[in-house]
Amino acid sequence: MNARYLAPLGALALLAACTKPSPPAPLLDAAPVAVAAPIDAAPPGIGESGGTLASDGATLTVPEGALKGSRVFTIAAVRGDALASWPRGTQLGFVFTPAGERFRVPATIALPHPDGGGEIVCENQPGDRMQTQFDGTFDGKPLPVHLSMLPRRCAVYTPEHAKALQAARAKEAAMVDKGNTSFHWEIKGQVCDPHDLVRPNAGRDLREPPGVGGCPAGMAPIPGRTPAACVDRWEPHLVEVLDDGTEHTWTPYFNPAGLKVRAKSAPGAVPQAYISQVQAGAACAASGKRLCKDDEWVAACKGSKRTQFPYGSDEKRGTCNDHRDPHPAMQYLESKDLSVFTKLEHPCINQVPDSLLPGGAKTSCATPEGVFDIVGNLHEWTADPSGHFRGGYYVDTWLNGHGCDYVTTAHEARYWDYSTGFRCCADAPTRDK
Repeated sequence: MNARYLAPLGALALLAACTKPSPPAPLLDAAPVAVAAPIDAAPPGIGESGGTLASDGATLTVPEGALKGSRVFTIAAVRGDALASWPRGTQLGFVFTPAGERFRVPATIALPHPDGGGEIVCENQPGDRMQTQFDGTFDGKPLPVHLSMLPRRCAVYTPEHAKALQAARAKEAAMVDKGNTSFHWEIKGQVCDPHDLVRPNAGRDLREPPGVGGCPAGMAPIPGRTPAACVDRWEPHLVEVLDDGTEHTWTPYFNPAGLKVRAKSAPGAVPQAYISQVQAGAACAASGKRLCKDDEWVAACKGSKRTQFPYGSDEKRGTCNDHRDPHPAMQYLESKDLSVFTKLEHPCINQVPDSLLPGGAKTSCATPEGVFDIVGNLHEWTADPSGHFRGGYYVDTWLNGHGCDYVTTAHEARYWDYSTGFRCCADAPTRDK
């Protein structure tokens, strides 16, 4: 069974003409659209009788009856250095206005592809993150795309990047099939399909913010450490490194076995669960970091005020994502039988409502240094070779200790389930004298 790549459907419906579309996949994590070059003169409007606008090598064709009234459309190409904030792998971009304009009859955009191969990916306005990709098999001819809403932009990928994406899809589909065969995943209700590679972080600007106190991006100092060290401010999410060196958003609901991944720490990202200590250490290393030592993790959790909980000395249930009833595995699998605890690898468990939260969603669950969710949300692997994870998770933060003293030691380093996440540490950069 092939993996499917999902994002919220929204109102944008794209269909490739004269070719069979490839499975939908999200754009790479992308920054906001760069401002297009100014247009010297406004193009003529297109009214109810329809019309065509050709600009910068692209064409918009609006059929009769598609609009009510008249609209002035613009198309601006984005090239070279102006693509720096676009997804890596973009060879040519187009920005459209008015983005989000709806057509009562599908309109058509035709976009050039400089190398006659690769792929074209269009996305709607921010907040409506439906993206669909197409094989570029038109031998240099513009690729026609039918749509019911004008996208805000389209990215034309290089052939190398398109090839890398296709290879990644094939590998991911094999992973889903292998998991289904190994674990016999069940589909229950309407919450999710365990064969779908749902990517909640797709199409979002999740760049790591500047580090605090001289630490690397997305990190803050660990109080009282000599030599100085830094810790991720948010539980990391993963990006997959493709064959062409570009990064593709990974799903936090599947184990990343066999993939080359990097750990990134940013607010608003759904953090990676379903990961072993061994895999977490490799993901940290790929980003120039490492798993935290036990004492580093505890120091980071207690913060500069050395409190039992990251937010203070006394427990305040609900300040962190620290408890849930009923158990999400029992809820999803619709059973109170203890056999559900043999199915903790199921990718739908963390997709049950009110379970795993994006980083920083609990704004008060933070240390004075701005380290979020270090208690609750996900267990966090540390570097102890015998296998430790700390801090508890969204079901339990008290069975194995309270707050920053919570530690589980019953699992070896290759163990993983829906509750296991991690956080990276790093030696603080040395400053030139």
